[in-house]
Amino acid sequence: MSFFNQIIKILTGSENSTNEIKTEPSVNINREYKDFTNSYRIGILCYFESYESQNIIFNYKQKLEQLGFECDALMFVDKMEKENNVLLPYFNWEDLDKKSKLPHSPKTDRVIVKKYDLMLNLFFNDCKQLKYIAQMSQAKCRVGPNNHNLIPISDILIHNENQNIQTLITSINQILKIKPYERKPI
Repeated sequence: MSFFNQIIKILTGSENSTNEIKTEPSVNINREYKDFTNSYRIGILCYFESYESQNIIFNYKQKLEQLGFECDALMFVDKMEKENNVLLPYFNWEDLDKKSKLPHSPKTDRVIVKKYDLMLNLFFNDCKQLKYIAQMSQAKCRVGPNNHNLIPISDILIHNENQNIQTLITSINQILKIKPYERKPI
């Protein structure tokens, strides 16, 4: 940090605010209870754990699309190098802000600004990057596992004792009443 910037920091009590990343949504979002019967756009956030769990989420996304929902997924791959065998759209360390380590790329921005009816947080670990996207999301209803790390970013918490992706998806489908999308009359 230059001498001039240090003086500014001392005089103002904070650093220059132009380089800071927001941690709260810029608009007021009306969060509400939603289930599959009154939803159309669904977003999925997930963490790359294994190829098996990735296949489960990929198949779930395809199932939702076959039922008539518009579905997007974004996976965080916690690696510097590019991953070749990932089936879902993903972001990694190259897509993070160098200083704050928070997502800062067009891939992640698209998910943040899109107005989803449901945002499914299909991850169990305390991943700062995915939590940031869920927090900043314009989604009307955010659904996640009942985990103390994910309480602030979830509107509906789903009980899941064994922290298994497949059982979490099954519980979400039962609680949120999955069925084929029905277009509302105009």
